[in-house]
Amino acid sequence: MPENLFESELFGHEKGAFTGASQSKPGLLEFANQGTFFFDEIGDMSAATQVKILRMLEEKKIRRIGGHKEIEIDVRVIAATNKNIDEAVMNGMFREDLLYRLNTFTITLPPLRDRKEDIIFLAKHFMKEICCKNSNHEKVLSNDAQDILVDYQWPGNIRELQNIINRAYYLSQGNIVDTDDIPLQKIQKKFKLDSEIVDLQYKDAKEKILEQFEIEYLTHHLKKNNGNISKTAQNCDLDRRSIHRIVSKHNIIFKD
Repeated sequence: MPENLFESELFGHEKGAFTGASQSKPGLLEFANQGTFFFDEIGDMSAATQVKILRMLEEKKIRRIGGHKEIEIDVRVIAATNKNIDEAVMNGMFREDLLYRLNTFTITLPPLRDRKEDIIFLAKHFMKEICCKNSNHEKVLSNDAQDILVDYQWPGNIRELQNIINRAYYLSQGNIVDTDDIPLQKIQKKFKLDSEIVDLQYKDAKEKILEQFEIEYLTHHLKKNNGNISKTAQNCDLDRRSIHRIVSKHNIIFKD
C-alpha cells in the first residue's frame, strides 16, 4: 500500500486532502477509540509513520490528513513483529523512542518448532476447520502423519502448518490423511539414533540401522502396493529376487 494511503487508513482524511478524497473519512485509529488496536509487522513501518504513531501514543491525539482539528483518542496498542527489533534500532531502521514507548510489556512467542506439544493440537484444529468448510466430510491424521508433523522444523510456523493441513486434506483420497498425503519432499522425518544403537560398535550399529531401514522401507511399499511384489519392485527400482531375499532375510510378513 502506498505510504499516503496507509496513513489515510490509519489517521483518516478530510475532503479534498488529496486527489480522489471526495469526502471526509475517519481512520481506523478513530474506530478503535476506547478499544484495542493491533499493529502487525510494526518493524516494517516507515520512519514518517513511526513519528506519527509515537506522537499518538504520547499525546493521545491524532489529526486526519488535510485536517487541522486534533482528535483525542484512547487506544490500547498491541504491536507484533517477526524481526529482531533491537537490531533494527541499532541499524537505524526503527525509532528507539518508539520502541521504549511500545515496550511496556513484552511477550515473546517461541517458534512452532520449540512448541512440539502444540503441533498436533493445531493440526487437528485446522483439519476440523477445513472439514466444516467441506460439508463435514471428516478426515483424521494417521499416527505416522502426526509423527512427521512433530519432527518437522516449521520455518513458516503456524501459517505453514495450516497450509500443509489444507493441502493434505485435498490430496488424501479416503478419510485418513497419511504420510503419502503430506509433501514429503519438504517434510522429512528427522533421523534419530536409538540409545541401544548408539552403544553398539560402529560395524554392528551400521548393520542394525541397515536392517531397520530394509524392514521399514519394504514394509511401507508392500503395504502401499497391497503386497504385490511385482508392483513393489517396479516402484522401488528393485528386481523381484532382491525383494524376496530381503523379505526372507527379515521374515517380513505382510497382510492387507
